[in-house]
Amino acid sequence: MTNYITTKQAADLLGVGQRHILHLLTNGKVQGIKLGHDWIVFTPSLRQYHETKSPKGRPASRSPQLQSIH
Repeated sequence: MTNYITTKQAADLLGVGQRHILHLLTNGKVQGIKLGHDWIVFTPSLRQYHETKSPKGRPASRSPQLQSIH
């Protein structure tokens, strides 16, 4: 399970809110597993999303910390 993180950790890494991470998960833009009511995020898919996402739209509310993903 070392390739998975919580939605809170994913949100902190991207500099967005947890709702945005849930939106990405439910729309298939990021891969994850639903465990009961919670999700865990597959970190390689989060990195891929960050590297390939369009620069359009609202900028992140916090600066991304994605380099800390292993």
